Amino acid sequence: MKNILLILICLFGLNAFAQQNHDEIAPNINVNPNAINGRDSINLQFSFPCIAFAGEYGVNTDGTDIFVTQWYGNLFARYDEFGVLHDTFSIPGVSHIRDLAYDGQYYYGSPFDSIFYILDLDNKVLIDVIHTSFQIRGMTYDPDSDALWASECWSPMFYKMDIQGNILDSWLPSGITLDIISGLSYDNNSPDGPFLWGFSQDSTGAIIIKYDIPNQSQTGNMIDVSTLATSGYYAGGLFIRQMELRSEMILGGMIQNDLVFALELGYANQLVDIESNEMLPSMEIYPNPVQDILNLSISSQDQELSCRILNQTGQIIQDHKINVNSSSDISFNTSMLEPGVYFIQISSNKGYSIAKKFLKIK
Repeated sequence: MKNILLILICLFGLNAFAQQNHDEIAPNINVNPNAINGRDSINLQFSFPCIAFAGEYGVNTDGTDIFVTQWYGNLFARYDEFGVLHDTFSIPGVSHIRDLAYDGQYYYGSPFDSIFYILDLDNKVLIDVIHTSFQIRGMTYDPDSDALWASECWSPMFYKMDIQGNILDSWLPSGITLDIISGLSYDNNSPDGPFLWGFSQDSTGAIIIKYDIPNQSQTGNMIDVSTLATSGYYAGGLFIRQMELRSEMILGGMIQNDLVFALELGYANQLVDIESNEMLPSMEIYPNPVQDILNLSISSQDQELSCRILNQTGQIIQDHKINVNSSSDISFNTSMLEPGVYFIQISSNKGYSIAKKFLKIK
């Protein structure tokens, strides 16, 4: 009996070790548990623990079956909303998928590369492999345009592309936001939409953010769901769907290797709770359009900030460290930039960032 008990303890320890060491996180992540405080109970609709395999990351649903992915391997799993595990499987030629998108028939996912897969998960078949011009992390399907939205790498740059991978639009959201968008979901159900919801690994490690697509800006909504997790607060995939057993639209997601959760979307829209003293203030840039010198005016507590200039494809053109005090005016040489649209992004060491678009002219 003692030998059996010892074996069970060892197996439990190995499983816990595997779970703790197969979370995909951002390099140099700035986890700040006090960045956003005073959370509501967030009206949780359901949640269940991850039990399929180590490395659970992506998640999406057809309203009945909930599929999850393994980011460092080639496995998929199928749950129901009660957390009952019905199946685990692999698909030849498919591995390392992060976030999942769903168009009502096929699922889409990328191995954090400049490709994405089109998948029939019901029949466990790879339909196609599509090449893109950027590394995809988060993905979601836009039924209004029959298009896909994606987030890139550790940047909050968003791309809209057709099913063949051609970029239709790209933008860096204005307003205060976060980097490391690991999960993405398209929302044409909430009033005054459409919106994108992003799931960020920055700040507490599991923050949901709402973006206004027409205005290309963050709306102010941030929901900290890290308190739902028992350990390892790392955001994974995100989805919005009507579940067959529920009357309300669901905003659901994956906290990597810990649990799948679902919030009521209508209630999530009411959660606006940002501690402004933890974030960046507004900033101004001028002149815009600009020829040779771009001026940045920013007010902040004394701190070192990261400043990047990016082009429309998300490529970093300039990268600076700047020190600001209560009020700072900083100038950047833009004379060497080719004419076109660019973004200037300021990021704090807590992970928050703010971006502005500018036009470079001859």
